[in-house]
Amino acid sequence: MLGRQKDIQYASRAKSHVARQQQIHRLRHIIRELSQHIPEARRAQEPVRKLLGYGCATVMQVVPLRAPRLEGEDHTKDIDFTPAGIEARREAGFADTRRALGEEPWTRRTDTIDGVIIHGTTP
Repeated sequence: MLGRQKDIQYASRAKSHVARQQQIHRLRHIIRELSQHIPEARRAQEPVRKLLGYGCATVMQVVPLRAPRLEGEDHTKDIDFTPAGIEARREAGFADTRRALGEEPWTRRTDTIDGVIIHGTTP
């Protein structure tokens, strides 16, 4: 029960931080798009130029890596710093990373307004 509670706690925190970054970057992309509808002479004016500086075209590709449940794992998993615990978690993370990279989710089509793309991968 405590293990599941920690899973939910950490996932919820990460999800809210990523959602906020998605909102921020979407707005920055919208600013960039809106700038295309402003005449060049207006874009060159200091106040407008300064505001348009908040726009960007950066796209972040996020591939969530979920720590798989390990054999014999209990609710102390987030504080298990034994050599065996660290090695087991490292191996699981490495395998998950290789699997995610093999899927190449960042090559899929996405909306050009989105600045943070969250890719689902096969568990």
